[in-house]
Amino acid sequence: MSFRQAGITNRSPEHLVLAALDFVDRSPTGARTAIAGLANVVQRELRSDLDPPNPPANKDVPSEETGELGFNENYDRAHLTITMGVSSTGLDALGVAPEERPADLRPIPWGQLGDNPQNPASGDVVLQICSDDVYVCEHVVRRVEEEQGEALRVIWTQIGSQRYTGRPGRASREEGRALIGFLDGTSNLNPRRLEEDKRLVFVDPDAVGGYPPHPPTQPGATGPYGTTTTGPIFPADLTPVPTSEPEWTRHGTYMTVRVSTFDTTPWDDRTQDEQELAVGRFKVSGASRDLQDESRFLNAEPAYVANQGNVDVPLDAHTRKANPRRSDDAQRRLFRRGYPVVGAAPGGMQRGLAFISFARSISTQFEFIFRAWLRNPDFPQQGAGLDRLLFNVLPETVLCGGYYFVPPVRKSNEPWTWALPDTAA
Repeated sequence: MSFRQAGITNRSPEHLVLAALDFVDRSPTGARTAIAGLANVVQRELRSDLDPPNPPANKDVPSEETGELGFNENYDRAHLTITMGVSSTGLDALGVAPEERPADLRPIPWGQLGDNPQNPASGDVVLQICSDDVYVCEHVVRRVEEEQGEALRVIWTQIGSQRYTGRPGRASREEGRALIGFLDGTSNLNPRRLEEDKRLVFVDPDAVGGYPPHPPTQPGATGPYGTTTTGPIFPADLTPVPTSEPEWTRHGTYMTVRVSTFDTTPWDDRTQDEQELAVGRFKVSGASRDLQDESRFLNAEPAYVANQGNVDVPLDAHTRKANPRRSDDAQRRLFRRGYPVVGAAPGGMQRGLAFISFARSISTQFEFIFRAWLRNPDFPQQGAGLDRLLFNVLPETVLCGGYYFVPPVRKSNEPWTWALPDTAA
């Protein structure tokens, strides 16, 4: 029996630290030793178990405990969760046999996504560390550096902070605004409460056969969006849809990380009408631009759902490109759990988004949405253009990210007991 990892469906704490790590010794023995050491660190962090301070008689060696959280155990972890994901290169190092690999896990194809990240390395392992206290998050990374530095090397970290709300740590869909001023997450999945949404987030090897197929790309073919002659055109090199998953992946999930920044100065200088047309929603009420500008329509279906010819929400508006709401599009939705990025930068401030998503597949969800919809100039119809918000009005600078598989755990009350397959014989 296996269980889902923490840090996915629970309330998102105030602070995030993402840390990508590489195995120093990339042999199966070395990598598995590193995973065991990492599990020990995570166990102690999730139990508020500090290292003892050195006794006065032994002050000629470094202190065992770094001390930023004090020296008393059982401290308040402020709702700490630590979620671990492993990349395809991590599985290479762990010696996992090809038939035991998560079927949709591969290196993130930065070129196909149209991205040129400042740091293209994804690492072998990623940690999503969340807490209502940023020092609790920092302590986890510091302990990994101090106690596992000979086995694991940190290759990048990113810090995020929850969206503003009057109720700390509880930014609801009616309250949480992105750095661009619009309500964020209004059409997100709700896997904590809705079973049908949970099925889109976590892997069930028995359900893989029901994944939506890619639309046809050959001339004249008919698919869910019409024929390729009159309807949209899709990339011919989309990653094949998985046909099976190893049994051990049950209750695991695919994690996509894409951290980017954007310059808000040109955005802030645009008219509100321009901003709303790029997003596809009214800025204050959050309602779809093809409805009335009133908060009571925040969760109402856009008018274009019933009438695809309605272009009050432009064809290239972000909400329409990211969630066109046609036929089987509901099966392509994913669960977003990102954090805004706010920090210091030369000459101003760094602003952006640590995009994090969880889904039962990559090829039919994140990658399809990004390549077949957002970056496809011929969707939802030929000549529609790229997503206006992301690639025109508010262009991004991608910093880092990757594809990861978040394995299940063997014990629900011990979230460090990651259920990874054995080394290949």
